[in-house]
Amino acid sequence: MKSVGTNPSGRRSIQTRVVLLVGLGMLASLTVLGSVSALYLESLQGQLLAERQLLARTLADHADYVVKTDLELLQRVSSAPRLDLTDNDPEPERLAVKDAYLRSRVFESVFLVNRQGRLVAQEPLSAGSIPPPGNQAAAIDEAIRTGKPTVSGLVGGRGGHLYEFVPLRDWQGAVAGLAGGEIDPASPRFADILSPVRLGETGAADLIDRHGAVLASGDSARVYQTDGKAAAIWTALASGQPAILTANGSGNGEIVAAAALKSAPWAISVRQREQEAFAQVIALRGRLLWLGAGLLALALVFAWGAARSVRKPIVVLTGAAERIAGGDLARPIPPLADDEVGRLGRAFEDMRVALKTSLDSVARANEELERRVEERTRQLEEAYRQLRKRDESRGQLLRKVISAQEDERKRIARELHDETSQTLSALAMGLETALASFPSDTSRQRLAEAKALTVRTLEELHRVIFDLRPSVLDDLGLLSAIRWYAERNLEPLGIAVHFELSGAERRFPPEIETALFRVVQEAITNIARHSGADTALIQVALKDDSLSIEVEDDGNGFDPATIGLSGPPERGLGLLGIRERVELLGGQVVIDAAPDQGVRIALTVPIPPELSYA
Repeated sequence: MKSVGTNPSGRRSIQTRVVLLVGLGMLASLTVLGSVSALYLESLQGQLLAERQLLARTLADHADYVVKTDLELLQRVSSAPRLDLTDNDPEPERLAVKDAYLRSRVFESVFLVNRQGRLVAQEPLSAGSIPPPGNQAAAIDEAIRTGKPTVSGLVGGRGGHLYEFVPLRDWQGAVAGLAGGEIDPASPRFADILSPVRLGETGAADLIDRHGAVLASGDSARVYQTDGKAAAIWTALASGQPAILTANGSGNGEIVAAAALKSAPWAISVRQREQEAFAQVIALRGRLLWLGAGLLALALVFAWGAARSVRKPIVVLTGAAERIAGGDLARPIPPLADDEVGRLGRAFEDMRVALKTSLDSVARANEELERRVEERTRQLEEAYRQLRKRDESRGQLLRKVISAQEDERKRIARELHDETSQTLSALAMGLETALASFPSDTSRQRLAEAKALTVRTLEELHRVIFDLRPSVLDDLGLLSAIRWYAERNLEPLGIAVHFELSGAERRFPPEIETALFRVVQEAITNIARHSGADTALIQVALKDDSLSIEVEDDGNGFDPATIGLSGPPERGLGLLGIRERVELLGGQVVIDAAPDQGVRIALTVPIPPELSYA
């Protein structure tokens, strides 16, 4: 009687042998993989460290956002209309300081000082004399000397304060004074900058300065204390990247994840006892090591048996396949046993015969096809070469035109600032002097009207200068310039502006920032002029190797198919300019629009990491 799993020759079939041996081996391997996967719990340690590092970076980005927002408020003070620290009219300074204080998130007071450090304006008035003498005055002197936006560490030791400064510049670009904000680390307003973070029983998050002073903490009792690991944290963060400090793995130490802020000399420190953080990993590591080793050895034994079972017939077929692959179709395949591999060998022999018959005809067809392909390839290469040459010429021309436009903008802005603006200022002062010399009410009224017209003209000229080359683009970067331009041009028209940012904010080369600002400027100008929108949304997504910007409104919209078919010939040139600037940067732009459905402009520009900097 024939046994189960055998062929007529009495030998067990190759399929049965492979199923039995490899099946058992795979079962053992799967068991090993299931158990050995527990060994990868050790990777949880790395994941836990990465999560704490991500938490530290996220908290640092949030703190950066708060500090950057208030710095931008101080920047607005510096660009407020009619702001002059040398005149005798304190009203513009008082209004600018009050507006910044009401908008701020963490400032206990906002103040203006001139270049000599004398207080010019302050809000609220009850805050006392700002700045008091001592280290605060040294911080002010340092900010005036450097002429850059500055954020201090803890000034005054325990119970001291923090300060943010933005320089005020006169018409010649020299530092005329400072717009400053005072921060009290003990204030609930500042405590909100760091949401309470508790990791089990021993974990918490701190905000520290370069001297290790705790400015804010999930554990309020730590405020004003000194972090003992501050020196190691700042040494690890010297490269500008988030850092992880760990103990020796014994479970008795403490892990610290730290990330530095980009806009302030502060850092976020997330700490937790090692024994609590890695409790499960420590417990499972010893249990799984011996089990994984035994099961791995068992899987190797089964794999060896399966390989030995199928090796001999496979060697024969492999040699025949190598001969056929080498072009030897004349030698037949030797007969094999009457099993699955034997049937495969006979099918392989039939294939060899059919292949040899068809190779000749295929070779002739290939010769003819290769001749035609070569001829067509030459034609395509010539066409592609001409097209590439035209594209290169067009790209060079566009780059020169755009560069010339930016140079002309700078020149016009400089001439308006150096000549026309000074002339109007002199005219306004002359009219003010003339007002005091005319006793006649009619003459004084006309001179007053002329003075008011001159002042309005000067303010409009300042707006034109900022539009031609906004200083915020050079001082604070692309994202701040976009937010500033949108709010300045859309909010006065009653259009609500929403700005959303994802990713870590960073700076780019000036030519990239200028090109992208002009693209967004054109989109915002179209919203202000044509959309009739109530709301505008600007979304910026910063990734490791690209920058994406979307500008969307809920206005009248338009039919893209009609652009260029009707209306004035310049219609649609703005959208064409947007496409050309983005394409020059190697990016892509998508314009979605429909009548009464608003307009959405989305662009993505590749930016290699080496072109980005903090």
